[in-house]
Amino acid sequence: MRFRFLWPAAALFLFSVCAIGCRDVGFREIDVSAKSRESVLTARDVMAQIQQGLHNFYEAKHHYPETNEAHLYDSIRNYFPTQIDPIDLFRNDNGKGYFIAIGTRAEKIVYRYPPTIGIGDYTLYWVGPNGVDEEGEGDDIDAWQAADTARHFERQRTADMQNQNDPDRLRLIRTGPDIYRDSLIFEITRRDTIRYRDAWPLSVYFKSRPELTDDERHEIVRTELNRFFLPSAFVHTDSLAYQDWSHWQDVQPKSSAMVELMRSGELMFNYYVGDRGSKGIAWLPSKKGFVIVWKS
Repeated sequence: MRFRFLWPAAALFLFSVCAIGCRDVGFREIDVSAKSRESVLTARDVMAQIQQGLHNFYEAKHHYPETNEAHLYDSIRNYFPTQIDPIDLFRNDNGKGYFIAIGTRAEKIVYRYPPTIGIGDYTLYWVGPNGVDEEGEGDDIDAWQAADTARHFERQRTADMQNQNDPDRLRLIRTGPDIYRDSLIFEITRRDTIRYRDAWPLSVYFKSRPELTDDERHEIVRTELNRFFLPSAFVHTDSLAYQDWSHWQDVQPKSSAMVELMRSGELMFNYYVGDRGSKGIAWLPSKKGFVIVWKS
């Protein structure tokens, strides 16, 4: 009988010893926020190295590398003032080069030229600790803004809107993160001169649908911003007569302006402004400016 009473006590004693010892050996709670902060700092340092490498490449070649993040490192590896830490380099899928990521393969640094996001001559950002490319949003960390500044959203694309082999820069800028109070600004610039400008509140994309949740409204706004510069938004005006569009009657191809545009073959850009409808704009040579070709 005494043996029966001693066994639970011994087991309890051994369990207590193990529990006390394990606090120093394992089962320690990981400070995820500290790890994320460290990764963000590392990502900013690495992107600063990349920016310097890109600058040196540009100084030597007079253009930026026309590649993507999968081959960026191999394109500028000889232009880094200090080499990237090998721990941040991962083999490409084809095994013939390296790409840059912070932490894991999924946490890559994205590069695009010509730029699609941001205010610079190229797009450069880290997809963040979640490893999901959110096009510069979410926990993505961009290289064109200082760490202590408010997030600035911008999409951009270059297009030869005036048919002169001299691309214009089309920019879509969000004034802030609040979808209820902030707005979008759309500009077309050439050599820092604004040739066209339009603006509208973000709420136009969802205010007619009160049944939506906040998450659904944010998703709608994000979707509309991501699709703003899709290739399908650009149409050559000399092909308009062959377009089977429901709004063709609204365009009135027999007007003098449309006849001029169809002969010149300028690009028409179409964009959607929520419950305010859609617009199609094109450069009219005789007016030396952009005109609204159609509106719905």
